[in-house]
Amino acid sequence: MTQSDMREILLHGSPDEAFDRSVLFARRMAESFGARLHVLYTIEDPLSAGWTAELSAERLPELHEAMETEARDRLARLIPHEEQERLGILFALRMGPAAEELVRYTTENDVALAIVQARAGDRDTGLAHALLERGRCAVLVLR
Repeated sequence: MTQSDMREILLHGSPDEAFDRSVLFARRMAESFGARLHVLYTIEDPLSAGWTAELSAERLPELHEAMETEARDRLARLIPHEEQERLGILFALRMGPAAEELVRYTTENDVALAIVQARAGDRDTGLAHALLERGRCAVLVLR
């Protein structure tokens, strides 16, 4: 893969400190390749993410917006909004099985490299496997 091939880099977002380290690494990598960095958060089930089960269906857009705000704020603590704009960082939040959403996103956005965090025995190793099996991009797994 040449530098000219590395135009779009994807980082899978997560609410843990492994993401904090990964976002700084992904930023440096995108800058060195002159690539655009995409940060994709996935929520498999909004109700299992600590949100109340008493939420009515008509309030789901409100819930989605609150979750997106929370994820954007986490990213902004690591890379301020002004820097995100300067670097052209794209942010997305998708609901559904993480592996499926990652594979779909890499295809829709012509991603050359997907970066995921995982440790041996971690359920997130499944994300790397899904990208390797069904994705069309290189995969970098950070511990």
